[in-house]
Amino acid sequence: MANSDSSLGDTHLDDIYLAMLNELRNDSRVSIAALANKLGISRSNAYARLNALVDAHIIQRYTVDIDPNKLGKKITALVFVSLDQSAWKEFGKHLHELRELDYYAITTGSYDAMLRVRADDVPGIQRVVIEEISQWPCVRDTETVFLMHEQHFDYDLDHVSTPGTSLEALGMMGFVATAQANHPT
Repeated sequence: MANSDSSLGDTHLDDIYLAMLNELRNDSRVSIAALANKLGISRSNAYARLNALVDAHIIQRYTVDIDPNKLGKKITALVFVSLDQSAWKEFGKHLHELRELDYYAITTGSYDAMLRVRADDVPGIQRVVIEEISQWPCVRDTETVFLMHEQHFDYDLDHVSTPGTSLEALGMMGFVATAQANHPT
């Protein structure tokens, strides 16, 4: 569904918005002129659409990907953590103190959280897990898994179906609706 309106109030993410997001994920430093050219739209339309995506908080920040290996962080591990259920706030405070942490997620299943930590070597990971994380009073149990290889993939936004869905209703529900449409039961 193509919508020529570049404001995102109640409009839908059309193919141009999705293509713009894909281009920006590949290179957030691309010039507006180059972006407009790749999308086949005018520069003023590209500016308006980009500003609309920022104003709607779909684009939350511009960032760079850093190769941790080039910074000496050659070892990466996932630390699965089981918590005392009354100590979530304490857990959150400790996370901010952990210099080796570069990502975490709250999970379901056997563990409550997953922490991705990076260090210069295996003893560095061991120190983080044994001398720091496992010493937090809120932590009941940990399991550490070392990563052998990492590869980052972004899902293709061109396949996200948004007809009939306003941007306010997107988020998880939009993706659930798309998944259900693509995989009917």
